[in-house]
Amino acid sequence: MATQIITQLENALGETVSLLSSFNEKELNTVPFKGSWTAAQVGRHLFKAEDGLNELFYTTTQPATRQPDEKAEEFKKILLDFNLKMDSPDFLLPETKEYDKHRLIDALSGIKSTVLEAATNADLNYMAPLPQGHPLEGSTKLEIVHFMAYHTIRHNHQIKKIREAIQA
Repeated sequence: MATQIITQLENALGETVSLLSSFNEKELNTVPFKGSWTAAQVGRHLFKAEDGLNELFYTTTQPATRQPDEKAEEFKKILLDFNLKMDSPDFLLPETKEYDKHRLIDALSGIKSTVLEAATNADLNYMAPLPQGHPLEGSTKLEIVHFMAYHTIRHNHQIKKIREAIQA
């Protein structure tokens, strides 16, 4: 079970890098339509959402007192509903600036390897050590992997829409 979602996360993160690599520097930093982020900002948002999560997987916590994937379907239903408009928590908002394509892709590639290694080596049947008030507070480590996979897939869809708008 955990192996499947880790593979799905790996594929999604690989797709993010591939999608962002398909833009040139100007396109990457182009706002495609009013109210949208640039593709670079989506990549930065994903980086901010995943940076440091490898440490979360290694932190010793309490075992789950319920099914460790209990919230997984709920995360999937919400995050993969592409018609649902969502707002990012302030701490994950990307900065409004010009992003360097290679630095952004290198940063995301680094996150991919550290997070996947940690998720693969950790016991995901434990609670995730998140601070009180965090949007995912009360989740297990396995549910965090599910959230990351679906969150990444959601934003890959967004990047594809941005590319379509820019190339139209």
